[in-house]
Amino acid sequence: MDVQEIDLINELNIYTGLDSFSEDALEKELAQCKGLGANVEKLRSLGFNALQLAEIRKGLESDKVDVNKYLDPSLSWTDMEEMRLEMVQGIDMSQYRAQGFDNQQLYQIRTGISDGVDVSVYAKKIYLADQMRELRRGLSPKDGVPIIFYQDPAFDSLQMREIRRGLQVGIDISTYAMLDIPHMKMRAARLSAQDGLVFTEAEIRKYTASILEQMHQAHLDNINISSYVKRLFDAEQLEQIRLALKKELPIDNYMTADMRGEAIKEIRLGLEEGVDVGKYADVAYNWKQMHEMRLGLEHQIDITPYCKPLYQADQMRELRLGIEAGLDISKFSSMMYTARDMYRIRNKILSGELQSTVSEDSLEGSVFDRTGGVSDQTILLSSMLENRDQYLYVSEDKMKCWIMLPVRRDGISYTEDAIMTFLFKMKIRSGIDRKSIKQALLNPEPKERYLIARGKEVIDGADGHFEYFFDYEKNNEVKVLEDGSIDFSDVENIQQVKVGDKLAVYHKATKGIDGFTVYGELVKAKNGKEVPILKGDGFMIMSDRVTYVAKYAGAISVEEGNVYIKKVMILPEVKITDKKIDYDGVVFIRGDVHAGSEIRATGDIIIGGHMESSDIESKCNVIIAGGATCPTRGSIVAGGDVTAKFFDGVTIKGHNISSNYFINCKIEAKGMLKTFGRQGVIYGGTAYSLEGIESAEIGNVSGARTTITLGANTALLAEYSNLQKQISREAENLKNLIIQRDKLQELGSGNPQIMQLKIKVNAAIAIKQQAIKNLADKKQKLDGDVEKGEKAMAVVTEQIFAGTIIIIEGLALKITEDRKTIDKIVFRTDPKKEKILVF
Repeated sequence: MDVQEIDLINELNIYTGLDSFSEDALEKELAQCKGLGANVEKLRSLGFNALQLAEIRKGLESDKVDVNKYLDPSLSWTDMEEMRLEMVQGIDMSQYRAQGFDNQQLYQIRTGISDGVDVSVYAKKIYLADQMRELRRGLSPKDGVPIIFYQDPAFDSLQMREIRRGLQVGIDISTYAMLDIPHMKMRAARLSAQDGLVFTEAEIRKYTASILEQMHQAHLDNINISSYVKRLFDAEQLEQIRLALKKELPIDNYMTADMRGEAIKEIRLGLEEGVDVGKYADVAYNWKQMHEMRLGLEHQIDITPYCKPLYQADQMRELRLGIEAGLDISKFSSMMYTARDMYRIRNKILSGELQSTVSEDSLEGSVFDRTGGVSDQTILLSSMLENRDQYLYVSEDKMKCWIMLPVRRDGISYTEDAIMTFLFKMKIRSGIDRKSIKQALLNPEPKERYLIARGKEVIDGADGHFEYFFDYEKNNEVKVLEDGSIDFSDVENIQQVKVGDKLAVYHKATKGIDGFTVYGELVKAKNGKEVPILKGDGFMIMSDRVTYVAKYAGAISVEEGNVYIKKVMILPEVKITDKKIDYDGVVFIRGDVHAGSEIRATGDIIIGGHMESSDIESKCNVIIAGGATCPTRGSIVAGGDVTAKFFDGVTIKGHNISSNYFINCKIEAKGMLKTFGRQGVIYGGTAYSLEGIESAEIGNVSGARTTITLGANTALLAEYSNLQKQISREAENLKNLIIQRDKLQELGSGNPQIMQLKIKVNAAIAIKQQAIKNLADKKQKLDGDVEKGEKAMAVVTEQIFAGTIIIIEGLALKITEDRKTIDKIVFRTDPKKEKILVF
């Protein structure tokens, strides 16, 4: 192993600073401080947290910093950071600290001094830290602006930002740079002006920020909504109207001005899905009720039973779910039931706990009490009842009943009336076959069982289903052969449809036929369930509500259960002399893509031949039947999966990436990285996969350096850590603002200047709270990726060669000798993330 490789391994396996808020971060920071000569026991006893220790460590690493000046656990890590940076930059902030500026204000002043800005302009207590930031940026020598337009401390920081940004892009800010215009209106006016729609001051004052934003969006969509604005529709309504007009939906036929935006949204969504919105487009219904009716129509059920304005939306939901499950909703459809009551009854019916009994007068073969018979018959009946087990047998499922007629020693003869009365007493009420009883009485055999009653079997209804007129299972994907390699022979057979082609017909669910037991108990049949309408794009539902046809010609595919028809560009081949391809749809090249070509598409890019040294970019999938070779340049970027026969020297980015082999590639997979077949190999270059890698071989006999990186990489972890620090920093800022607010509260409310400052501080608090929420939302999205990365592993099914480097979650392992396997070799980290385990 050469020196460079040893350095790489050491660098990857050694903790180099706080990069996350993991549980062991504190111990790692203490270990780093100890290595720099610090008294670890003292640091531990003082109770510093990991972020504070990180600042102490950074100070110890610098010869310009005296950490004793901030070796105080009562200081926040941001206070420590500020003091450390002052020493690193050699900037004396003592005069400003003596004036009582808080930590965040000191940061803005110090940064301004470092940038060569005249900080005297804003180094005043009247400005909050965020206002200082905007003034500092406006004074920047690089991209400064005349700050006189927003220097007034009565502007909040967000108003200052919008005025500064407007000045930077060169628009006329005079229409909105006023104290009484909120920052959201300023932002809407600025962004609109940048796109060519300039609002007058009167319009900015007249309309809300949200309405201005909708007018801006309509301008970008080339849609005229001015008539709706004049009719005083609010922003939520305008948004739904705009979206409907953009898709050329007849929204005006169904909406009224007194419908809320959410109600108009339900109408718009219904029109998009092709349901009969006329059934619920009524001001008598609120939007939640409309939502339940729309879902019912999409699920293709009869919504009539719950289309009553007096039902609450949650009651409608229970009735809808009952109808979808094929239940008899009459058992719980009364308005006297609350939604919770309906929920309980519906679930009891589903579980079979609640059953109905067939009325006696409605059953075939009903029995009536005939106990007023003659004396002999009374004796016979009493005897039969006392010895009922010798006379009557009922099947376990209660669907069949037999009778035996043993010889009687008292000479009393069995009669039809006696048997019918006995059956009544035994609660055998339905399905009785009197002909069989009469037949048995003609010549009764003492040991014979006579089947004299039979229940009615239920017939469950059939679920609704679609009959497709295209290959629903085919998804323009490549096939994997028996040996595991990829077969691209069928790649050209993408499914295409023409305008008006029938795509599917829906066959509605059928109702079940109830049955009953010999005891007269109703056995409820299950009605078939309707399935939701087809969703996707490029098709429409005909007036019969069951037939789906293509709206335009294109390639049809099924993605996550939704059907999409995308326009198709078909080319024989692509050469460097051809124009750059930028297409809204699927691009299919039958032959080769020659060197120097550029192809971009919103749909799949399918290449039937070979791709050489070209740039391919798709928002969906990329499939290359003939493989890709990029000896000098060339890349593939996909929002979905990337698959090719082989890749040689290609830079690839996508979700799941697969091929028969990869040679000297630079790969970045947000999902899995796979090779196919026993000859599948990855050697040379670098390969990163968030979720893991599977390959027959990794590396090769020549020892070509192959680096495999799995899990959350440095960039992802850095982004995650920075988000956590930003949240912590903003929380510290919020804490300082709350302290300022509390101090102002103590000063009372008689002074107008104090009142103005209170307003400004409260606005700043609201802004910080929203900023923290936005950062937390971003962090939540990254949590999922980090969790996937923690489970990442490399699986080798044939052989891994010496010279390969496996890096998982920042831990590195150098393969020093070739390793073969008859099953598989698995590389993953141990639970504590301290080393890579090999199985």
